[in-house]
Amino acid sequence: MNDMDDLANVFEGLTPFKGFVPKNNKADAFGCLKNMDLYYSHITDREEIGGEEVETEFPEIGDGELWFEAVNWLQAAREAKGSYVMMTLGACFGAQAIGAYKAMQMVNPLPTKLVLVEPEPENFVRLNQSLRENGIDPEAHWLVNNALTATCDPVIFPVGAPGSGAQNCFSTNGVDMRKLVIDSVREAGTAQQTLENVLLNNKTGLQINLVPDSEHAFHGELQFVSAISLREILGPFDYIDYLEADMQQSEIVVFPPFIEQLTKKVHRIHIGTHGAEVHDGLLRLFEAYGWEIIFDFAPNSKFETSIGNFETNDGVLTVRNPALAK
Repeated sequence: MNDMDDLANVFEGLTPFKGFVPKNNKADAFGCLKNMDLYYSHITDREEIGGEEVETEFPEIGDGELWFEAVNWLQAAREAKGSYVMMTLGACFGAQAIGAYKAMQMVNPLPTKLVLVEPEPENFVRLNQSLRENGIDPEAHWLVNNALTATCDPVIFPVGAPGSGAQNCFSTNGVDMRKLVIDSVREAGTAQQTLENVLLNNKTGLQINLVPDSEHAFHGELQFVSAISLREILGPFDYIDYLEADMQQSEIVVFPPFIEQLTKKVHRIHIGTHGAEVHDGLLRLFEAYGWEIIFDFAPNSKFETSIGNFETNDGVLTVRNPALAK
């Protein structure tokens, strides 16, 4: 676990992307394009970038989570044989799937199937665009516009603030939040209107601030959206090479009920964890089922390693299934 010495030269022998980048785009070392008009549409006074030839560099350990994501793209690609299936849960605009795809093209160009799950409607539209701008045909892969939870029952989910990455149904779908919604509409005298909104449009009409401390307005309306569980996502596949998840704490309700299916089908998992309790709970879960812990770095922490120091916002939890290798 956390054996960093072997990864000191993980990018050795690889050539980072060098070439033309369209206006208002950034490129990383794998050649992944990031359209700033998609990612930062809430910022109108951005400095213009792109529209020129660029040279890039691979991330360093000091980049924290970005380095771990890139290492997982590469390691999963190198471990693949015959074909490659990658899943990303909480896909947003598809950065993790695009990175995994580009890493495959760089080191091990095998037939690839991407599975991208993203519930926020505008995110989903932009996800399709982002894939196309990176040379990936969405029609050749599986894009799922559902929330992820432990069941397939509809959930209350905050719709809005595309690109913020702040949405989850862990905090908005619980019994306490549902009771709070009921109390709010009763106190406001809008119970009749809310009932009509829910029955006719699956919407409550209630707005919440998703990022209270931000200088920008990130509001979402509480709506009922369709949900899906890992059982349905994993079901069509016999083998998944790499599964990545960044679900703003929903990971604690999504993964535990299906740990047996994950152990039967998935080779490598990387989770951006949210909160120490969630991180530790998932760590213990994977350990109990015999998974090898590759990276275990708690969220909101500072670390010193043999190859450099870094800080985390999201936690870094990467596990590999020793019982399941091609």
